[in-house]
Amino acid sequence: MSLKYFNNLTYEEIGEYNDKIVLFLHPKLLSHWIWKKQIEEYDKYFNNYHCIFIDLPHHGESKFDGKFSIEESSDILIEFIKHLLNNKKSESINIVAIGLGASIAIEILNKETHLINHIILSGLEIAQIREKEEETIIKRLAKTKAEYLNMKPDQFIIKAYLRYYGIRKEYYDDLEKSLDIPIRKEEEIAYKSLNYIIPDFSKETIEKDNILLVYGNKDNFNSTKSAIKLKKLFFNAKLIEIEKGNHLWNIIDYELFNQVIINFIQKEIIFNDERIKEID
Repeated sequence: MSLKYFNNLTYEEIGEYNDKIVLFLHPKLLSHWIWKKQIEEYDKYFNNYHCIFIDLPHHGESKFDGKFSIEESSDILIEFIKHLLNNKKSESINIVAIGLGASIAIEILNKETHLINHIILSGLEIAQIREKEEETIIKRLAKTKAEYLNMKPDQFIIKAYLRYYGIRKEYYDDLEKSLDIPIRKEEEIAYKSLNYIIPDFSKETIEKDNILLVYGNKDNFNSTKSAIKLKKLFFNAKLIEIEKGNHLWNIIDYELFNQVIINFIQKEIIFNDERIKEID
């Protein structure tokens, strides 16, 4: 596959001859490379779908001017989704999103609920209150990183991130490229991601079914709290816990991830596996 472009958005796609669409949205500070295992397993799991793997605005090859914002990113993706549907028989798409991608997907869902068929949200990052930007801990962490990590070789930094995400060395080059951004831009994206406050949802959004909320019991605790909070709002949604699942379980346990996704999109059921616990 080769990179394609819509305005400033960059993406890869497979199965474009299919009418049913699955749009994959990655977490903060990474890019579409995290979906390699979904691309490799396309024929086994997703071969009836047009799968699209984008770089979010201000990530990867999706270059944009100005500051990053979740709200503006959702507007950019809504325009892209409408463009996709203009050439399809389908009237809505499916979204699979992790972390920051999930926050952007929530905004899309609230603004244009009718454009979304099934939506799977994992590794949610929802804040209870928004920190003042000038006082945020992210600024202090960025300063510490600049002072400490800049004295370390790049190899040290990349290996630290590989251990943090629990992924293998085969992703070294991809991760290195994703992290090759100015510290100010990294700080800006991290602040917006970790201080995301959910909007006031419309009645149509709150009552929507076809929503699957996912958290791994090895992901950070805020992901668990965020998923449970959304489940209380979206009373028709399904909520599952993944045993030993972490933020990038789509890479580490990709077969289980793929099976969960396709079962929910095709049949609206939870895949039966001892590693999955459905939460009422």
